[in-house]
Amino acid sequence: MEIEVKGSTEPYQILLEPYAVIIPGEIFVCTTTRRQFKMWNHSKTFIFFQWEKLKSSCHRIEVEPPTGRIEENECFDFDLIFFGGKPEKLQTNLICNIEHHHQPVTLPVEVSFKGPTVTLNVPSVDFGLVRLGDPTHKSVELTNTTQLEAFWTLMEKVEPQEGQVTQISVEPCCGMLPPLASCSVDVIFRPQFCKQFKSELELEVENGQGCHLWIQADVQSPQVCLLNCKLTFTEIYLEVPKSASVMLFNQTALPAKFSWASQLHGKHSSFCSASFVPDSGVIEPNASLEVTVEFTSHADVELTEVAALCEVEGMNLPLLLGIAASNPKKLRVSYSLPSDGSLLSDPCASALVLDFGDDVMLKRPVTRQMLITNQTAIAALFVMEVEHFSVSNTEPEQRCSRVRTKLQTIKAEKLEANTQEEFVSQLLADGRGAAFRVVPDSGLLGPFETQTVAVTAFADMWGEYSDNLICKVGDLEAEVIPLRMAVGGCPLYFQVTGPRTDDQFQGPIIRFGTHIPGGDTVSRPLRINNPSSYDIRLDWETYNIDKDDHKLVDVVLAFGDPFPLKDADVGKKMERLFERNVQTMLRSDRTSCTTAAQEDDDNQEEDCSKKKLVSVHIRPHMGKLSDYPFCITPQQIVIPAKSGATIHVSFTPLTPSESATDSRCSGLALGFMSLDSETAACVPGKVRRAQGLELQPVRMDLQAAVKPAALLVEMQEEEEEALQFEASAGDLLKVGPHKELVVGEFDVTRTFRLRNPSEVAVRFRMETRPPFSVFKSKQKVWSSSSTSAGTLVLQPRDTMQVKVAFHSTVHLINQTEEKIPPDTEKGLQKLTFKQDLLIHHSNNSLQTVPLCAHLLLSTLSLSTDRLSFGVCYVGETKSREITLSCRGSHTYWMSTSDSRDAHVFKVTPDFGLLRPKELHGSCSSKQHLQISFTPSEDREFRAVLRIQAPLVKTPLTLELRGTGTLDEKSGCVSELSPVSI
Repeated sequence: MEIEVKGSTEPYQILLEPYAVIIPGEIFVCTTTRRQFKMWNHSKTFIFFQWEKLKSSCHRIEVEPPTGRIEENECFDFDLIFFGGKPEKLQTNLICNIEHHHQPVTLPVEVSFKGPTVTLNVPSVDFGLVRLGDPTHKSVELTNTTQLEAFWTLMEKVEPQEGQVTQISVEPCCGMLPPLASCSVDVIFRPQFCKQFKSELELEVENGQGCHLWIQADVQSPQVCLLNCKLTFTEIYLEVPKSASVMLFNQTALPAKFSWASQLHGKHSSFCSASFVPDSGVIEPNASLEVTVEFTSHADVELTEVAALCEVEGMNLPLLLGIAASNPKKLRVSYSLPSDGSLLSDPCASALVLDFGDDVMLKRPVTRQMLITNQTAIAALFVMEVEHFSVSNTEPEQRCSRVRTKLQTIKAEKLEANTQEEFVSQLLADGRGAAFRVVPDSGLLGPFETQTVAVTAFADMWGEYSDNLICKVGDLEAEVIPLRMAVGGCPLYFQVTGPRTDDQFQGPIIRFGTHIPGGDTVSRPLRINNPSSYDIRLDWETYNIDKDDHKLVDVVLAFGDPFPLKDADVGKKMERLFERNVQTMLRSDRTSCTTAAQEDDDNQEEDCSKKKLVSVHIRPHMGKLSDYPFCITPQQIVIPAKSGATIHVSFTPLTPSESATDSRCSGLALGFMSLDSETAACVPGKVRRAQGLELQPVRMDLQAAVKPAALLVEMQEEEEEALQFEASAGDLLKVGPHKELVVGEFDVTRTFRLRNPSEVAVRFRMETRPPFSVFKSKQKVWSSSSTSAGTLVLQPRDTMQVKVAFHSTVHLINQTEEKIPPDTEKGLQKLTFKQDLLIHHSNNSLQTVPLCAHLLLSTLSLSTDRLSFGVCYVGETKSREITLSCRGSHTYWMSTSDSRDAHVFKVTPDFGLLRPKELHGSCSSKQHLQISFTPSEDREFRAVLRIQAPLVKTPLTLELRGTGTLDEKSGCVSELSPVSI
């Protein structure tokens, strides 16, 4: 049975969004890439789909999910998955089968796949200029710019032919680069031929993109030539290098290494030597290099066959340089002075002499210069030596310099001066009187060099010096240059002035000052030092200078030695003269054996020993020769070497008859120097020293003045005509430590002033007689007719306080009272002493100062000279009072009695001191004496009471009388007591 069903249908409405998948750019191979798209079902019913996969040997494209169901009017999301196997562009359609749909749905797909990419940092490698046979290399960097591993290979594109060695190699030539990694490879070039080399390297990347590397190089070999192949040397000197230059030219663009052979070649190579500067090195491309050739000839022959070889690296044959040289010249030296163009080597020139002059002063170095000129290019050693007066060429000690203060600078200058003085003393320590120091005394005289040689002369002794400077240069014969010098000056100096650099003969000016006529001789000691090495004798002469003397010159005529040695042994002199004459005769007999030089020495010795019999000297007028008032002792004195001696310069003032008024004395002293030693006076051919009148003398100026002496006496009181002394005899009494009475002595002093109104010091002595004395310098100096005080000096315009003492003693009082009774004035007794103090001046004039002393004595008195107590009972005491008075000086008193009945009388007090209250004792002093009587029996008693004083010659007496009784009737009978006065 058939059922026919009819109806209308619609095709599926399926839409892809997007309708095609086109992936821009490139996708790396071997990586999975996804893209999304949609499928819309616009049909009336659901659909079933199934996507087909695209599979090939290299690529894979598929859709996920590959199958499924889509409801009506719904969409479905799909992932389109790409995986590429090799780099290429892929265009294809993906098929999607729809169930019950006869025509499949297609999805166009377009995608490009990209492999790994490896790049080079340089597009080409240029090795530039390469020396043939020298391998060279350069580094190239490979970089993987992708996220993929890259397997690469770098090699030359053109393979070498069979039998041909490749010149390019790569190390390493292959490898794997991680993603985004880099590596370095070395491209090595080994040139085999000289040519322009070009090649290509190909970089292959597996499944990736490679590139090409261009290689190029310029291969050359060195080529150097000499621009001048022969050197000719003229004007050369034996053993002296002569310089010349040659040019090396590099004909290529390569630097060329060269090296000169140290040994010369050729027939004459053994007679010479050469050095090259530089002897090796590198010549820049296409450049030239100047090489200095120093050629030295060692023999006096002409050199024609000599060659030098220069080897260049890379050249098969060395370069050859020919050398020729003429006969060498020998050393030649000339001597000259800086101010003179004449040369000693010139036979027409005058002989060269170093003359230091005729006015060289002692202790003042003089320098002369000499030029030594090397007229050749031969350097030579030179030595300069002084024949006789030579010294070691030592340098003075140098102090380190630093910043100093002003005081330190002054000390440093003094230290340097002392150092220089010690240095000069060391040079002259040999005692020859002079020394020549040569600076430099040795050294190297360079080619064509002019060496300045300074010869410095030092001297500490006068004389005419001669010596020779011996100059030795290289192998030349020594040259002898004479040295001449005349030294003046005085080696002696006075201690008071010290050494002098100028006016060495001028001594000190001796000023004796002003003196009184007829005074004592004044002497001044002077120390003269002799720092030289010889004993020097001085003969002194003194001259008086008169202003009215108009004489201009003195003519001094001397027979024999003007200043003979005093107290000399005449016999020894004659013996030495005889021996000298014998030696002269013996030398004259040997003329056949004597050379000319020896004859000259003998003549010089004879000149040294020859004495002048008569000599005449003309000199400026000095004055009148006299030893008064100025005189020098001793007149002849020898100043020992390195020591000194003392002379005494004295002045004797003119007598009063010669100098009535003020006068001035002027004079001078001349000391003529002589040398007693013959070796000191003359060394034949070397030194001769003038003596005596031939030599300038040492001079001392002498000055003095004479003025009459007078002293002014100034008392303490202007109206006082004499020096008054007031003394009291009571001062002789003193109480001892045990209250005993001691009689001593005392002094009363007065002072006055002596003033010297003149301008001359006055010498005097003071004379007194006891009891007067003069005190001097805190010490009492007694003066009498037999003894006198020491000499005193009162300077001009000066004053002197004179202290005079009056010496009082008991002996003086007793002795004077016996000769001269005391004076009584106003009831006072005093002793008067008058005397003159004598001032004896040194010129025997006399000046007096009056002295007057008053010695006050003591005067005692009693109010009565007898005292009667009348009749008194036995055993009963009766008392009476009397008065003891004292005028004048104070005194001690005491009462004594040696009577048989003295024991019944008693005095109270029985001793004491009476001192007047007023000065000089014009008022009396009184003492009341209590006298008691106590009879011991019935009878009459009598006694004499004596009152004694040590300074009163006659004691006072008091007669005492009293009667003792046992009868009461007579007890009331008594005599009236006297009234006290």
